[in-house]
Amino acid sequence: MLLIVPRFRLWLSFPPLGALYVASQFRRRGRTVSLIDANFLSETEFWKRVDNEIEAHDTVGITANISHASSAIEIASQIRKKYPDRRIIWGGPYPSAEYSRLVPDVADAVVIGEGEKQASLLAEGRKFSDVPGMAYFDDGKIKVNERANFIQNLDEIPFPAWDLVKENRYDFPGRKPAFSMLTQRGCPFKCINCSTFMHGNMFRSRSPDNIVEEMEFLIKDYRCREIHIWDDNFTLQPERVKKICESILKRGLEKKLRFVLPNGIRADIYDDEMFTMMRKAGFYLMAVAVESGDQKVVDKLGKGLDLGKVPEFLRKLDEKGFRIALFFMMGLPFESRDSIMKTVNFASSLPGHHSHFFMVTPMPGTKLYEMVAEKRNLEMKYENETINYEDGSDRFSSPDVPADELNRIRRLAYRRFYLNPKRLWDIFRTMLRDGGLFYDFHFLVKNIFNMVCRGHRS
Repeated sequence: MLLIVPRFRLWLSFPPLGALYVASQFRRRGRTVSLIDANFLSETEFWKRVDNEIEAHDTVGITANISHASSAIEIASQIRKKYPDRRIIWGGPYPSAEYSRLVPDVADAVVIGEGEKQASLLAEGRKFSDVPGMAYFDDGKIKVNERANFIQNLDEIPFPAWDLVKENRYDFPGRKPAFSMLTQRGCPFKCINCSTFMHGNMFRSRSPDNIVEEMEFLIKDYRCREIHIWDDNFTLQPERVKKICESILKRGLEKKLRFVLPNGIRADIYDDEMFTMMRKAGFYLMAVAVESGDQKVVDKLGKGLDLGKVPEFLRKLDEKGFRIALFFMMGLPFESRDSIMKTVNFASSLPGHHSHFFMVTPMPGTKLYEMVAEKRNLEMKYENETINYEDGSDRFSSPDVPADELNRIRRLAYRRFYLNPKRLWDIFRTMLRDGGLFYDFHFLVKNIFNMVCRGHRS
């Protein structure tokens, strides 16, 4: 299989974990796999690589979320024209929800949800009709097989095929070389802005030994120095986290690695022993998903978070010595200007070193997406434009706050947060302690300037 990562660049980038897990399954069945990441190649170089490598493969796999969608559709269309005999199979969050817009024009089939089981069966040569969780075109119509059960024993999944991205050209703050990891799947919460299409609502975890064995593998084979854990709920079960940290400390990995939680932990699960052990084990930076400064908005999101607990939670993390990034959203269909300003004021009052004010992007497969009246406009936007969560472009028409005003408020939020002498000193002091002045000071300076002046990262 030839795996393709479509073109899309934020101000940072990470290896495509989903594609690398699929690759490891194909290899387990003795199949040859190649990977081309369009983000590191010019248009000419990309198609030269495709032309050279596609001869060895009968199937092309494309991974995509909504940010990749437009690039993925363009790439699939070109492959369909140039190589009509190649099968094109899509996987990832976007095609899982929008398979009917892809099959059959730019996809022969779509893997819905977790892809490891399907990848294994496809690698054995099974027909689409015999593989659960597949959408495909047959007998003049789109057929959808009953979904596969979610994988219960995550330890059975082989480690990602990291050698396919051995050049590690991905760009992000932190020590290099760095790698990504998932230690669990599934979220029991039902926030309307999040999709459970991929991993469902059942929390499932890898064993601590399996997790730490992958860490040791990355150190030994790839000189890894930092791991970014992209779990939806890393701290949901404190006893689980303590066992992971205990294993890290027992093997002395805290002397070789440090860890980041970039995906946003909850602000109402505090266990003092857990966070103490995390700090000892090398965790130094974590994002906290607050989302809004208006309790009514948080309640409508279905997050189940009491905002009154947030300041104390963050204060304790700060005292433990963590660098803290805060996540907020702006532009929800039920937000007013007053509620958005509450977010601005709340965010600027909180302890923290970094802040992200994301423009709301309703994702297919979420309840939020179904609430938005302009779904047709969103579908066209996602298929024709590169969606950057960090920029200030309008996603849909907010009933109370026009796009230009929302952007002005967003810029104000960044100014209020960062143009605070005490916060700037805390950022400098914390980065000095963590070695960040050497590793990512240029990211900080460049992006604070862009956020304060333009309202988005570069």
